[in-house]
Amino acid sequence: MSSGKILPRRQAVPVLYTRGTHYEVGFDMGRTFGSMIKNFLLLSKPLIETYLPLYQSPKGKQIYNETLESVKDSFPQYIRELEGVADGAEVEFHKVRIAYR
Repeated sequence: MSSGKILPRRQAVPVLYTRGTHYEVGFDMGRTFGSMIKNFLLLSKPLIETYLPLYQSPKGKQIYNETLESVKDSFPQYIRELEGVADGAEVEFHKVRIAYR
């Protein structure tokens, strides 16, 4: 049963064995490590204080979209994997994309 508290990470390296498409691998990562991903997004000061406010501005949104299109053209598999991570962790894609820039 969850108490709703954010617990400190243990000094352990989690391991996940998975295979599939880039999206499927990302989804498995997101589903498996979703709580860690959510905690990271909640505790990331640069994300909260700088990047998300910038993303919400018209100029920031334009830069984000232009960069996203460029990355999709050059590395579509990377974007598919991040989409899978976001879906698996049940977090918004743009937050994952910005946080793991």
